[in-house]
Amino acid sequence: MNRKFFYATAVLVGGMVGVGIFGLPYVFAQAGFWAGMGLLVAIGLATLLIDLMYGEVILRTHAQHQIMGYARLYLGPYAQKVLFFSAVLMGYVGLLAYIIISGDFLNTLLAPFFYTSVTTYSALFGIILSLAVLRGIKIISRVELFFSGLFIVVMGLILFAGWHLIQPANFIGFNRVNLALPYGVLLFAFGGLLAVPIQRQLLVGQERKLWPAISLAVLFTAGLYAVFTATVVGVSGSATTPDVISGLYQFLGNNMTVLISLFGVFAITTSFLMLASAMINTFHLDFKIHRFNAWLLAVIPPMVLYLLGIRSFIGIVSLAGGVALALEQILVVFLYAKAKKKGDRIPEYSMNIPTWLLYILITVFSAGIVYFLFIQ
Repeated sequence: MNRKFFYATAVLVGGMVGVGIFGLPYVFAQAGFWAGMGLLVAIGLATLLIDLMYGEVILRTHAQHQIMGYARLYLGPYAQKVLFFSAVLMGYVGLLAYIIISGDFLNTLLAPFFYTSVTTYSALFGIILSLAVLRGIKIISRVELFFSGLFIVVMGLILFAGWHLIQPANFIGFNRVNLALPYGVLLFAFGGLLAVPIQRQLLVGQERKLWPAISLAVLFTAGLYAVFTATVVGVSGSATTPDVISGLYQFLGNNMTVLISLFGVFAITTSFLMLASAMINTFHLDFKIHRFNAWLLAVIPPMVLYLLGIRSFIGIVSLAGGVALALEQILVVFLYAKAKKKGDRIPEYSMNIPTWLLYILITVFSAGIVYFLFIQ
């Protein structure tokens, strides 16, 4: 068993699987299950391409950066500023979303033993994990691997408990008005670019395994999303709620609710650690800010926003995916094209993606940004 490979794979899985998974059943139910599943396949494949392109950019560059550093190196200061806006917005919104939903999960799990407000649970979650992220990449990657294994176990239990209650009729039909609804949530759910440079750090001396580590992580994540969403929508159908839990309670009772909350804690814990670590690296490596100050910049703003009362969930996740992440994906395409010509290192893998496909990716993501900013 190659521990480095599994750590690297788990890091990207943990970077993607997080709070976004809990928004998927609701938006799939609103749009129509098969319409949502079609978008899941399309965005999953696009994510695989983008992540592999970014991996090649990293392998073509001797110096280590986060995405803004690569943007400055290959695209100039303007692109770096655009990516700074995108990455920081995505990072803060992601951490804020994890803090928001953590209170619901922890309240479900711990209220029978230790009762306090949902707000207190959320605040404690943010504080404890913010302190944990100071332990560094190695401990985080091991936690990611541990929780990735637990994902499989918990998903199996959820599927076993809910399988006999799935109604095929819940998968039929679609709503034209809501066909685009899953787009932003799916982009957010697959967002894990900040983890790819950490994968390379973990695979020092084995960089040729970056390709399979990225591929396995994205495919595993897509499968996890498909199984989880099919189970929830199959059971609760049109009664599916944005937080998943309340919609399932009437069908599966308290035990299943606790199980999903447990899964939720696993998912958001790994993603919070991964995202916070990547943001610290961005401030520390790309802007040469002292690591402790970089940590403060990464973890304090989301906590402040939460305490100020910004606690909406689906809207935050959807907007962050449809705008911030889409913008990030577009710039990765340009990074890939530039690194092909200007890279200062021979990469362990090199893709030959046709130009027309790159244009399609840029067009689709650009259209999504316009939709979320001016039409929705």
